[in-house]
Amino acid sequence: MQRSEGFGDPATELATLAGSAEASVAAALRGSSGEWTQVAYPVEATRARFEIGSVSKALTGSLFGVLLAAGDVDAEQPIDDARGERLPWRGAAPTLLDLATHSSGLPNTPRRLVRRELATALGFSVKDPWRGVDDDHYRELLSASAGRARRDGRFRYSSMGVGLLGDALAAVTGVPFAELMRERLLDPLGMTRTGLDRPTAGPDVVERPTNGKGVGLPYLKDAMPAAGMYASTLDDLQRLADAFLGPAPAEVAEGLRLAVIPHHRLKDDLQLGLCWFLVGSGPAPVIEHTGGTWGSQAQFTVQPGTGRAVVALTATPRRIDSFAARYLAAGASAVESRADEAAEAHTPEPPEATAASPRTP
Repeated sequence: MQRSEGFGDPATELATLAGSAEASVAAALRGSSGEWTQVAYPVEATRARFEIGSVSKALTGSLFGVLLAAGDVDAEQPIDDARGERLPWRGAAPTLLDLATHSSGLPNTPRRLVRRELATALGFSVKDPWRGVDDDHYRELLSASAGRARRDGRFRYSSMGVGLLGDALAAVTGVPFAELMRERLLDPLGMTRTGLDRPTAGPDVVERPTNGKGVGLPYLKDAMPAAGMYASTLDDLQRLADAFLGPAPAEVAEGLRLAVIPHHRLKDDLQLGLCWFLVGSGPAPVIEHTGGTWGSQAQFTVQPGTGRAVVALTATPRRIDSFAARYLAAGASAVESRADEAAEAHTPEPPEATAASPRTP
């Protein structure tokens, strides 16, 4: 997480983050008292659904933890045994834990789609990068990627790996992935508006992602739903943050604990839980994950040592990582005092200023 000092009135900070872009942005800030403050532009975006991109991976990792705690899956089971299908790995097939810690050797996305994804994410194309890729084609791409994968214990961030993990969890339990996620994680947490659906009308319509030029982009729809296809809301993600800070519902509490203990060390101050990034070298590292689709972005950060947290969602590229970092780095008493004052205020019109960099899922 990028560190910088200073954080003012939450509504003003959010307006600066919104900049001149018309696309919605919303954020929720949790103080050490456990109280949340929501701010958004426009104001009604506090209730909006946004694509959360790779924060979906953190949901999948949390689900994996819940299933492990219940004894329903084995972290050391090879992926081929779990799925009942052999892939042409160069050596031994990776385990479910390898997939959850980005050490399977699989790439982030199929090689043939890298340029397409990058072009859309950077605003050079408004086409769906996954156009024309059906299930049979994806199996071919997955097989080719497995044949090149090097399982050597090194960290290689991989949407393909987490997508495969979701497939494995469904295969082992005999429950379709979306249904499994709903029954075992989302419903117990009360996350009723988090899902893979993209309705065309009604209150659960997902904010349309746009690029930095303000041009609308397609929703993310690929063959790896466990890795990036979920949409959610501030309220739902606040419930997840609260569960990490406790108390959590009994049916998920131990699984969430397993999801955010270190399972793979990257360096002294950065480790991996089950898909979650754990930042810091102390006994209570920061729990976080960022996300991005072709235009939307999400930031989820929990600071167990202080009880503070940030959820930020946007439908166009913005520096929400810096926004979250500055809130968490600022003095708690000063920021929370400003947050209390802002809780009943409306978000002002954003000034003419924005700087954002696109991000791939």
